[in-house]
Amino acid sequence: MTIDTLEYVKRLEAAGVERKLAEAHAEALRATVVQDLATKHDLLTEIQRLEAKIQLLTWMVGFNLAATMAILWKLLR
Repeated sequence: MTIDTLEYVKRLEAAGVERKLAEAHAEALRATVVQDLATKHDLLTEIQRLEAKIQLLTWMVGFNLAATMAILWKLLR
């Protein structure tokens, strides 16, 4: 994600902020906040990773349930 710092500065100036302060604020925003934002790609990648883990856990629970049922069937017969 990119921020149009010139437009940001102009808007701050229009709101009454001095240009030097507006420029410093825009640079601070760009340098600190923007780098920590997740992109849509970051989120989709994380969702895919979590879905794969959920799928594996679902399979493991199903397998364990089937194994438990088989053991109980043998014990109760």
